[in-house]
Amino acid sequence: MNYSNTDSGTTQYALEALQSALAEANATRVKTALEELYPAQILEHWSEFALEHRLPILTLLSPADAAEVFSHLEEGEQAELLEALPPGRVKELLDSLSLDDLTDTINAVEEESPEAAEALLQQLDPQTRAEVEELSTYDEDEAGGIMTPEYVAVRDFMRVEEVFRFLRREAPDAETIDPIYVVGTQERLEGVLTLRDLIITDPKTKVAEIMNTDVVSVKDDTKQEEVARIMADYNFNVLPVVDERGALVGIITIDDVVDVIQEEATEDIYRLGAVEAPELVYSKSGVWALWSARVRWLVILVVGAMFSSTILEGFQNTLQAVTALTFYITILLGAGGNTGNQSSTLIVRALAMGDVRGRDTLRILGKELAVGMLLGMTLAGLLSIKVLIDGHGEVLLVVGLSLAVLMTLTNMLGAVLPIGIKKLGLDPALISNPLIATLSDITGLLVYLTLARWLLHL
Repeated sequence: MNYSNTDSGTTQYALEALQSALAEANATRVKTALEELYPAQILEHWSEFALEHRLPILTLLSPADAAEVFSHLEEGEQAELLEALPPGRVKELLDSLSLDDLTDTINAVEEESPEAAEALLQQLDPQTRAEVEELSTYDEDEAGGIMTPEYVAVRDFMRVEEVFRFLRREAPDAETIDPIYVVGTQERLEGVLTLRDLIITDPKTKVAEIMNTDVVSVKDDTKQEEVARIMADYNFNVLPVVDERGALVGIITIDDVVDVIQEEATEDIYRLGAVEAPELVYSKSGVWALWSARVRWLVILVVGAMFSSTILEGFQNTLQAVTALTFYITILLGAGGNTGNQSSTLIVRALAMGDVRGRDTLRILGKELAVGMLLGMTLAGLLSIKVLIDGHGEVLLVVGLSLAVLMTLTNMLGAVLPIGIKKLGLDPALISNPLIATLSDITGLLVYLTLARWLLHL
């Protein structure tokens, strides 16, 4: 593939040439255009290609580039393409995919058709099939579910020159060859070394003399979120995975962790927006799927909002006695909801990053109490100016004090709810912004109208 020209103008020209060649069903021109594009560029514009054109693209790409594109497609589309592609291209794809991607693909096909998945397994050589079946035993959200067994491991008694000969033979089949892991009896992980260590060391030196025995690893049942956090904390590109005996069973590479981070971020964003569909792809979802993903929480939120109307009805006489009180309800509730959302978002993120934990609850509440009071006094002062300009000085104290109290309470509410959910063993992102807003509305009305009744003697 020619990657010499990668500027946006050249890329656009190649894409236009590809679209034109696909429209004309000119295989030669399609292949020529594909040679001017990175797999990442094809993926970036994948949704722009008509469904009937995606098959020729995967058929005419080189096996390695086709596998790169294919491995990043949605699982449902992968299953459809495998069914439609020529048998020869299917075999090439299977042979070119890394073991972890191959396992994910076969698992996706198995959900749709166990018979089709078995047919794909039959096309693999016995060793690859055994490795795929082994990887399939892990949950997809565990370290074992995202690792690959395509790593390089050496023995501590080997000399540097022997390691280089070993690498020349084994490197083509490995996911990565740097770092290199050192294993002992029963494949227990004993150390790690880098290519730099090997290059600068005398060829007669033994691995045991230069390896680093302080190896950071994860168990095969470690959750993928924890794996991503560890790799980010240590700035690793590769992380070894061991079983309960300490034996090296695989490695996790940075590209797999990027996928995990994107998946977790998408899930959290959806949940913060009260959308319960972590695997939802909007462009491929129908009206019914979108309705189903959103309706449940909206029903809960509407039921919650009904309490607000009940509160208003209960304070009807108060509002009728001082009509000016109604002018500031939306400002108060909006400020309270926004404050709670900000606080909740900060705490959810801090929990996800391991920045705070459940034991920090009192410290967090103390901090958010102070922040809420400062925010409340700041905005109460601003709103008081608005009240005076409007000529409603009779409700000045009620409005100002209510906003200060409300923002303090909702700020603490937004902090404490995610912590409480976390302590229950659930995902704190379940505390969505709309839920915080609803609770803030209820709290805001109670605070505002209760203070009005007391302070105005109604």
